[in-house]
Amino acid sequence: MTKKLQTLFCSLIFISKIFAQSPSAVDPKTASISNYYKLAVQYKDGKGVPMDYKMAYENFSKAAALGDPQSIYAMGYLSYKGLGCLQDYKKAADLFYKGAIIEKDNSMYFYGLCWRNGYGVEKNEDSAKYWLNKSALLGYKQATLELQMAVGENANDSANALVQQINNAAIPNKTTLNKYNKVQQKLASSEVISGEYTGWLIQYDWSGEHAVSSKRIKLSLNAKDNSLSGKWKEDVKDPFEIKARLASDSVIFENTQYSRKDHYSPDKAVLYNFGNARLNLVQTKDSVFLAGNLEMFSPERGEPSKPLFLALSRKIPPVKNLVVKAYPNPFSNVLNVSFNLFEPTTIEVQLITLSGKIVYRNPAGLLEVGWYTLPIQVSNITSGTYLVKLLYANGSSTLKVVKL
Repeated sequence: MTKKLQTLFCSLIFISKIFAQSPSAVDPKTASISNYYKLAVQYKDGKGVPMDYKMAYENFSKAAALGDPQSIYAMGYLSYKGLGCLQDYKKAADLFYKGAIIEKDNSMYFYGLCWRNGYGVEKNEDSAKYWLNKSALLGYKQATLELQMAVGENANDSANALVQQINNAAIPNKTTLNKYNKVQQKLASSEVISGEYTGWLIQYDWSGEHAVSSKRIKLSLNAKDNSLSGKWKEDVKDPFEIKARLASDSVIFENTQYSRKDHYSPDKAVLYNFGNARLNLVQTKDSVFLAGNLEMFSPERGEPSKPLFLALSRKIPPVKNLVVKAYPNPFSNVLNVSFNLFEPTTIEVQLITLSGKIVYRNPAGLLEVGWYTLPIQVSNITSGTYLVKLLYANGSSTLKVVKL
């Protein structure tokens, strides 16, 4: 071969390599899968874009429709946990099966979990071990750890035995003027919520149907106006400080986080940030019960925790002096008078001038335990300062109000 032909041959090889590396030479289907998958991961992890599980699921779906097995697994993962889509174990199990039969280690692991816990398929330990073993043989660490567990995550009978329902009536949307309205609040007032509580933190599976763990909780709370502080102690762990604020139907935690172990992380505790706690209040003669859902988010895992249910109670010490509140203050047309009864007693509310003249009185007679509000309207009084007086069996409480 002459030198000229050698040069031409080398040039052709060089040009062919350039074309081989050119984006236009990439298979359009492969490029689309890659683009959809990368965008989905960005939305799932919140990298470069706001975290958005719904957008992640949509883009995984597009890549899966083109046959990408990793995206099929990702759709199963999000369906399994209900992130960005409806929580659906049956759909998740079907998607994991598609990856399992082509020996995707992550799909085989989750498909094994489905069989072990009865999620989307009928519980079967033999099938569970079959798929977990196949995944473990491919080096999937979580499959190896699961095989070391004696039972699945939802075999916690003690947790299931603790589950109790506490129902509350909603705050009435409409109130009648000059009539006592008993209120079972969605959330306790500051006076009621403060105190020492004991109870349980119960964790459910992703569907919210199976209790998978229970932790003994001691909680001291101090509520002042809309602020809440205290200490949280879980099982034998050291207590830690909590800070929150009270909303109309929730406790909103601020800068509060802790670490906890679970079935899938038995040796290393996972860090969680406290979110909102939507608590209901039930009050009896001598006890207060707080129960509801608690939200947590793991910055390490980049996703929320499984559903959590908090059930707490405390004894109410005997109270001699009742607290009366009045709002708005100053008032123009309607004045709301509220008070909390810890035991049945006779009640009368009076509105009195500073000189001692009673301009309004409402004898309610005997009222049962609970929180009450009395919206009153007095059209024949002049502007000025008055006293709201709450009379009950063991004494009275007084509060100044201003009529505009």
